[in-house]
Amino acid sequence: MGTSEQPPHEALLGLVTSQAEPDVIMAAFRPLGTTTIELLSAREWELLAASVCGGDGQYPADLAWRAAYALRYLGHTERSFHFFEHADRTTVDDAERAQFCAAWASSAWGSGDEDTCEALTNESFEAAEASGDDAALAAAWESRALLAAMHGDSTEDRRAHERALEHAIGAGADLMASRIYNNMGSQLFDEARYDESLEQFAQSLRLAESTGHRSSVALVRHNLADVMLNLGRVDEALVEVEAARAIWNSLDSPMVGAAWQVLADIQRARGNTAQATMAYRQAVAVAEQENETQTLVPALVGTALISVATDPEEARLVAKHLLEIPLGTGRVPALTTAGWIALHDGDRESAMKYADEAVAEASRRQARAGLAESLELSVLAGGIGDREARLNEAASIWASIGNPLRVQINLVIQAHLFGTPFAERLARAGLRSLGVQDDAYGIAGPLHVVRADADETPVRVHTLGTFVLYRAGEPVAASEWPSRKARDILKILAARGASGIRRGELADALWPDDDDPGSKLSVALSHLRRVLDPDKKHDASHFVIADRAAVRLDLDNTSVDVVEFRRAATESLAAHTSKDPGAIEMLEAAAAMHTGDFLGDDLYEDWAAEARDEVEALGGDIIRVLAFALAKTSDPQRAVGWFARLLHYDPHDEPTYEALIFLLASDRRHGEARRYHRMYEMRMRELDVPAQSWEDMTG
Repeated sequence: MGTSEQPPHEALLGLVTSQAEPDVIMAAFRPLGTTTIELLSAREWELLAASVCGGDGQYPADLAWRAAYALRYLGHTERSFHFFEHADRTTVDDAERAQFCAAWASSAWGSGDEDTCEALTNESFEAAEASGDDAALAAAWESRALLAAMHGDSTEDRRAHERALEHAIGAGADLMASRIYNNMGSQLFDEARYDESLEQFAQSLRLAESTGHRSSVALVRHNLADVMLNLGRVDEALVEVEAARAIWNSLDSPMVGAAWQVLADIQRARGNTAQATMAYRQAVAVAEQENETQTLVPALVGTALISVATDPEEARLVAKHLLEIPLGTGRVPALTTAGWIALHDGDRESAMKYADEAVAEASRRQARAGLAESLELSVLAGGIGDREARLNEAASIWASIGNPLRVQINLVIQAHLFGTPFAERLARAGLRSLGVQDDAYGIAGPLHVVRADADETPVRVHTLGTFVLYRAGEPVAASEWPSRKARDILKILAARGASGIRRGELADALWPDDDDPGSKLSVALSHLRRVLDPDKKHDASHFVIADRAAVRLDLDNTSVDVVEFRRAATESLAAHTSKDPGAIEMLEAAAAMHTGDFLGDDLYEDWAAEARDEVEALGGDIIRVLAFALAKTSDPQRAVGWFARLLHYDPHDEPTYEALIFLLASDRRHGEARRYHRMYEMRMRELDVPAQSWEDMTG
């Protein structure tokens, strides 16, 4: 039997493990060159670098820049700078010096350090031209493109990318070419040329997959998710970012923070505030630890916008912090965020100032999406001039970008300001049809400003997602609750709806180890009534009806989202069964009301489990019925996003894969269909179930 030859990178690691001399290790390393970037893990790079580190703490420069490059793309940004700063550049030739400086310039760009980026770019270019090496010239031109992006010079950015790509192709450097295509896609993304950026990312993904460089594959799929989100393909974006997050998790990479950030943006766009808040917290924590402004800025933007209703002080502090961060392209979202927060606070003068700055900055950078949002902010802040013309300009931009969500939001704004109540209802219904949930109106931004008139019910209980009690439309702060048990009683009563709960059962749920909890229950009920009616405008039973047998909410005076959702879901499913022509619109309205898991902050409370399971099952039924109903209409592509959402909830759902892949292939979206088919095959392998072939699913 013959023996297989050991792969070169494994032989290299074998030398490291056997503690070979540094010269021997470097002699084995140098022929591998850039190939090692594609093959070694972060831990293996650290071991390799440590094995050749000199007594003065310096690393050979040709190894140092590759280690730093690999670690940066694995998300270890701060650690990558260590190798740049402790490299011995005295013995490398011009080609290696160009690569070294270009890689360091790229890391400096990622951290927002413009001065360092510029100095290293100039040195890289000088060395690359002296060497005449294609790979070195590709790296130097790419660092020049990144510097141009920091300066807001899109023309030079594009030219430098094109020159970098020519040299990368000439050198046969697939990994570098993949990176350039990715950066070109990112430039087009910043200019809101989303369809074009998708093409660049597709090229980048093809090359990244061919090299086997998994962190690059994750990065491109992350960027695909960002583009799809901005094209309004929200649930498809969710599939891509979850794929990226899975890869980065498997690599133990801090880049998972970037995936958390886009995941949060997706949930925010859907109006799913509870999941968005959790994801933003994860993203901010990782980004701050790694000093990664590309993730930190959008995560802070989302944190500020989403917390404005429940913690306006936090929103103000985050917006202020955003404006203090040295930013390039992130300056526009920082300004619009500050504007929306100011508008929420009633400070129209400051909101208008931020809007004007954002319009000017977005125009200078050709950031079309930022310009459209800035125009909407200026109108809603009460700016002078032709408000309809400004809104129409924003609508034209959103339409040219191809973002149906923002087009529909613009329609809601226009209908609210200049249209009829009927036109506004239609516009809001159109937003629901795109999968936007009702909580989107509580997030700072245009929908928050034009939200519908407050519910006439003086008390509203929000339980689907994060628990919030609203009095007269304003959230009740945690400090206003005299006891946690009073809050828990309201949650339990909300779950039980009109039927309420037996008094003894309620007491046992709250004090399971107390032999006589009756007096405690009476005190807690008194606390609850005081929170619901602090000015004592009503009698004791106005909101909470309690007698010796049972306790329940008076639903004539108290609005409860889970009760309303159950009613809407039951009615819409019945309408579908009876073939009511308005069933799809009813299903969409019910789906919009399902804004999260029942009491998502109380996952470990037994008394919440039964209601949570029931609501989750009902929400899944609504989406499944809606998706398959839409697939049978004259516009079946409307079902794609809902099918994608079903796969997020159940990634092993074979009938959903069948329907989704068939729909995409029928619309000649073959690249996306094949991605879903590969995902389907992987999920069937996990279940040890034979997968259907591509031909069977698309024939």
